[in-house]
Amino acid sequence: MQEEILSDRLFNKFSDFFFNKTGIRLKNYKKYLIINRLAKFVGADNEFKNYEDLYKALINGDSQESVYKFINAITTNFSFFFREKIHFDFLSHYFKNIYKDSNSIRIWSAACSTGQEAYSIAITACDCLPNTQINKLKILGTDISTNVLNTAIEGSYDYDKIEKQLDSRIIKNYFHKKDKFLIANDSLKSLINFRYLNLMSNYPFTKEFDIVFLRNVLIYFDNKEKEYIINKIYPYIKQGGYLIIGLSESTVGIKHNFKSLKYSIYKKE
Repeated sequence: MQEEILSDRLFNKFSDFFFNKTGIRLKNYKKYLIINRLAKFVGADNEFKNYEDLYKALINGDSQESVYKFINAITTNFSFFFREKIHFDFLSHYFKNIYKDSNSIRIWSAACSTGQEAYSIAITACDCLPNTQINKLKILGTDISTNVLNTAIEGSYDYDKIEKQLDSRIIKNYFHKKDKFLIANDSLKSLINFRYLNLMSNYPFTKEFDIVFLRNVLIYFDNKEKEYIINKIYPYIKQGGYLIIGLSESTVGIKHNFKSLKYSIYKKE
């Protein structure tokens, strides 16, 4: 019945609002997603009586919290440890064979979701680098969803869901179990800062990154926005540094200055 309440006209308005805030365009076939994910906000017993009231609250700026809730509800977040393992094999190779001792190692996990990617980067670094270099490592994890960032900061994951993603050595060395959860050790957490960031907005960086992981997020953007983001990130990567996108993603039809390597890895030369 809610699908009848959310007219095409209002869906398009929600879609435009979401696009203006995130750069992500909701396609028409995503209407079901709006209905399902906003259902908890709309109805006689909820905060808003109907979708029209919710939309008015968003555009009138009655509550910034409502905007965050809206974005959190619509954005899709899916992640697991060492996803697309070949990229972590490359990262291991980078640490062992490419990286040269310097004052810092800076890695950005853009669209970090619930934090598994950033923690996987930290674990790989700890496995490959001596302590003198680990002390120079700084990992930034960013996402547009404040909900997933809270999970990432806590570093707490359902044991039954992630047990098969991690071998026993990693669990023993980098996590501790509490009740039904595996929690990242403080020594691992200390290597990562999690922050809110919209990829379409200004970047507050003053230093360049050695590697940027921009994986499995470009698929949500049209080519125009993809090109904008990739070229916006370019100056924030060191000369000789790397950009890594998802294996299922492509830069076909996108103008950029990176050199394309294998496995969706790009180098700034």
